[in-house]
Amino acid sequence: MRVYLVRHGKAAREGYATDEARPLTKRGRGDAERIAAQVARAQIEIQQIRHSGVLRAQQTADIFAQAIRPTGGVVRVPGLLWDDPVEAWVQALPAESAPVMLVGHNPFMEELASLLLTGSPDGAPVHFTTSGTACLEYMGGRWALRWMLNPEIVPGKE
Repeated sequence: MRVYLVRHGKAAREGYATDEARPLTKRGRGDAERIAAQVARAQIEIQQIRHSGVLRAQQTADIFAQAIRPTGGVVRVPGLLWDDPVEAWVQALPAESAPVMLVGHNPFMEELASLLLTGSPDGAPVHFTTSGTACLEYMGGRWALRWMLNPEIVPGKE
């Protein structure tokens, strides 16, 4: 079983009524598009993309969906916000029958990756930049990091 963890793209900082209403910037959209295109070129199949419901995460999820066409679509789910506990995902992810992508926020993404890989949410073995994308695989009762992409290593304009 594989899970793909994605931190939303770079978001606008000012001029919005709430934090949840902040959209992706031009750079954030471009970074997410480049990484999504790289994932699509690798012909990675994902059953469903799940996002936190916050605008910048939804926009990032939609960009990935346009590139990789998940069979189960894009859905909003609870439990992917910056301050949500990660423990429930550790129990739920191994039971998934097909690869899923989770699009959320830091520190949640780093804590989830850390808990999956090290057994502690405080280990921080993976750093998620905006649009950072990691593939983790569950094999033999353990999680392993398969690969990680950040905008600075994916070819194209920023």
